[in-house]
Amino acid sequence: MTALGAHRLTFGYRAGQPVFENPDLEVPPVVHAPPRRPGRPRPHLVLRDGLLGALAQPVATLTVALVVASVCLVVLLTTGRSAATEREVVSSLDSVGTRLVTVTDTRGTAGIEPSAVADVAALVGVEWAFGLGPATDTHNADLPVAGVGTPMRALVGDLPPTVELLTGRDATGPGEAVVGSGAFARLRMGDSVGTATDGTTRVGVVGQVHAEGALAFLDDLVLYRPMVDVATTAQDLPVRYLYVLVEDAAAASGVADAITAVLRAQDPAGVEVSTSDGVLRLREVVAGSLGAGSRQLMAGVLGGGLVLVTTTVLGAVAGRRRDFGRRRALGASRSAIVVLVLVQTGVAASVGAVLGTGAGLVAVDVLTGSLPAPAFTAGVAALALLVALVGSVPPALAAASRDPVRILRVP
Repeated sequence: MTALGAHRLTFGYRAGQPVFENPDLEVPPVVHAPPRRPGRPRPHLVLRDGLLGALAQPVATLTVALVVASVCLVVLLTTGRSAATEREVVSSLDSVGTRLVTVTDTRGTAGIEPSAVADVAALVGVEWAFGLGPATDTHNADLPVAGVGTPMRALVGDLPPTVELLTGRDATGPGEAVVGSGAFARLRMGDSVGTATDGTTRVGVVGQVHAEGALAFLDDLVLYRPMVDVATTAQDLPVRYLYVLVEDAAAASGVADAITAVLRAQDPAGVEVSTSDGVLRLREVVAGSLGAGSRQLMAGVLGGGLVLVTTTVLGAVAGRRRDFGRRRALGASRSAIVVLVLVQTGVAASVGAVLGTGAGLVAVDVLTGSLPAPAFTAGVAALALLVALVGSVPPALAAASRDPVRILRVP
């Protein structure tokens, strides 16, 4: 240590070099940021360069966008149109009649317990369920008996939401009844209220209902609420029919098996569980084969789009070979060049996918009056974008593998 005036200096070596320091001064430590690896640009800079590159080559960018837009438009006009038609046909096949499972007491002595209706309604995949008791002839209690009576059945459970209430209200309490529109005319009730009886049971009519489709038979019935509690047995109230609607027509067979397993009856051999097997088989055929030809055409369109994108991007890369050569000479890695080309293609393809999908949806809606499923539409746009990116990979690899010295060599 050597003292110079009022200051003290220390002498030493650091990194092989002589250094003088003043120990009385506190020098804050210098924090050095870790050096970045050469040729590894920041992601936002790569995205910016890709966007600028797309704008710098408007012809190539427009060509890629038009190719992707054409792919989306053609696919939606062919496969998308078939998908919309298939969706509409399958939706019509998935109506109440197709999804309805009917449980029938074929002998009239099977003894289906009333509590089985609630058990079946609680099954997974069941939308609603209700049961009907045996039929008896009833008539308007305020009029003399004349002609053929109107069938009356006990209602166990709630009527489906598809059954429309025309006038009055729903039957909620024991002894209350609703009548179908056809039965209402035969009972000759002036208003939506009155009294009906079969000679043994007397019920009060509080409303009129209307049903269509597979449940149209309810229009000819008088449906009354019996006294049903936990202690009610099949001897007190036998259930002759049990109607169950499943959520998905394809799961009707599985729900039918579950109903057989949980159904409580005194004579299970007398119970028949039936589904619309013929319509279900037709549904499977329609869903599988209606759009088969269009799907093959879609594969051809995507393959053609792949070739066109590859050719277009290859020409664009050839036009920027000196730019890529300078980047490589300045330290850019091969992966950075590949990502740059992919970003440039992705920008153009995204614009084309949006425009082509929008135009395709408008055209399909005008031609068919219906649209394909949103998942299908999104899948077409994503698939077209993926085809563009895959088609740009070979040109990107070619641009990254070139020798920058040969590219920048001046003849």
